[in-house]
Amino acid sequence: MKHLISKVAILAIILLLPSLGMGFPNLPLVDPPLKNKIGWNLKGNGLLYVSFDLDRNGRADYHTVHFVIKTYLTGEPLKQLPGFYKGAPVFYVNYGPANQIYVISKKALFYAFDVNEDGTWDLMYKDVNEDGVNGNETFYESPSNMFSVPSQYAENLN
Repeated sequence: MKHLISKVAILAIILLLPSLGMGFPNLPLVDPPLKNKIGWNLKGNGLLYVSFDLDRNGRADYHTVHFVIKTYLTGEPLKQLPGFYKGAPVFYVNYGPANQIYVISKKALFYAFDVNEDGTWDLMYKDVNEDGVNGNETFYESPSNMFSVPSQYAENLN
């Protein structure tokens, strides 16, 4: 228990220090390989949410949101599919003799942190260029309201 409290305290300090200087969250983002995902969820809005466990404790703490470019049902062998889409990630659901295929954007549109790993995202960053984590991402919102943006910064975020 003592070790857990220490970890949480250190994480809180690391997360809050950048935001104190800027007035709003300015965390370094990561772009983990999709092979390190711990889960994914297709939403009805045409987006695929991919979850990661950066601190390796078994709970999702980081998420990326990708556009679904193409979806279809096929009986073709899965090992052939990635070559058809020039590096675009391919997810699938096996339905016995056929697979439901989801081809997604190479880079994410949104990056989100769940700081306290409670299932509600605490910070979201938007990457309108979908060019990966390179510093041009902008703070989007704090769905949990853990972080708020002062009004003098809010007009510069969009």
